[in-house]
Amino acid sequence: MSPENGTQSKLGPLPRRGRWIAGGALASLAVVVLGFTSPALATAAATQKAGAAQGGDKCKDKEDRLYGDPGVRGDKDKDKDKCKGPKGDTGNTGNTGNTGNTGKTGNTGNTGHTGNTGNTGNTGNTGNTGNTGNTGNTGNTGNTGNTGNTGNTGNTGNTGNTGNTGNTGNTGNTGNTGNTGNTGNTGNTGNTGNTGNTGNTGNTGNTGNTGNTGNPGPCIAIDSDQQADERESKAVLTPDGTPFGAVQDFNATPPYTWVDLTADNYPSNACDITVAERGNTVRFEVVTTDGKVFERICSVSNGEPSVLECDPDDVWVAAVDQVPAPTLLTRSSKPLMSSKPLTANDMAALKQLATSRGLDWSAEKGFTKKSHK
Repeated sequence: MSPENGTQSKLGPLPRRGRWIAGGALASLAVVVLGFTSPALATAAATQKAGAAQGGDKCKDKEDRLYGDPGVRGDKDKDKDKCKGPKGDTGNTGNTGNTGNTGKTGNTGNTGHTGNTGNTGNTGNTGNTGNTGNTGNTGNTGNTGNTGNTGNTGNTGNTGNTGNTGNTGNTGNTGNTGNTGNTGNTGNTGNTGNTGNTGNTGNTGNTGNTGNTGNPGPCIAIDSDQQADERESKAVLTPDGTPFGAVQDFNATPPYTWVDLTADNYPSNACDITVAERGNTVRFEVVTTDGKVFERICSVSNGEPSVLECDPDDVWVAAVDQVPAPTLLTRSSKPLMSSKPLTANDMAALKQLATSRGLDWSAEKGFTKKSHK
């Protein structure tokens, strides 16, 4: 009896169908899980050992008698019949097996090579021109820039050529000559008169009234006093009323230096000055136009030369004994002058003082302002 017709299992024909069912279930599972049908699956299903069902198998391999699950073996058929039986009818397709569990996700495949860069596409058509945007707000006016430096003055251009002299204008017409005036009649020349006789001398007229007294002239005075062989004390009152004093040292050059004696309480109307020396004390006195006498004390500093020194604290003071007023009223109104004759030294001293004060000095005119020629 051919194996195809033999019962291969104690469990009946179901185990025989197990391989078919398993193959169909595997194909169905692949369709469900992978979503496609592959020729490889069909091949896998076709390669299952189903030779007994298809016929033509000479049954040389005893393992071909194993059906169903491992360990389930059919009875050992010791039939040595090697004849092929007729091909049996194809069995009914087994029921689709249950869908198997989803397998684990396979490892991500290697990244494929970057494809070649595609050709540059054609340039698209130019889009329509957009609407003109709204005009922006006017920006703030920028700060005025700094004034540029003044450019250098250009060189003076060459003087142009002198233009041609214009033509001489036409001489104007001579104006009409005015009418000559009538000539006056010439007067007759008179006869020269006879020289008259000399008249008699007239009587002497009456003496005119005395004129008003003129303003007093400037008060000018000079005085000196010599008490030692080598020196002499001097005093001068200038026309502006300023008093000066000096000690003349005969052995020194210059022999003396004038000292302005003006100090507190000096009278503004001084009109004469005197000087007197005793030892090293020098006393100066002035008299005013109204007869008041004032004095000031200075001293002599001995040396080469000896000089006059006046302490600023030594001011002019009124003399204790003043001249009685009735005596002054009987005197002349002329300024009082020194009664001593001027010596050569006095003249030299006055000239030096005049020069230092911007004045001139002469014996005839006294102090005068310098003339500007």
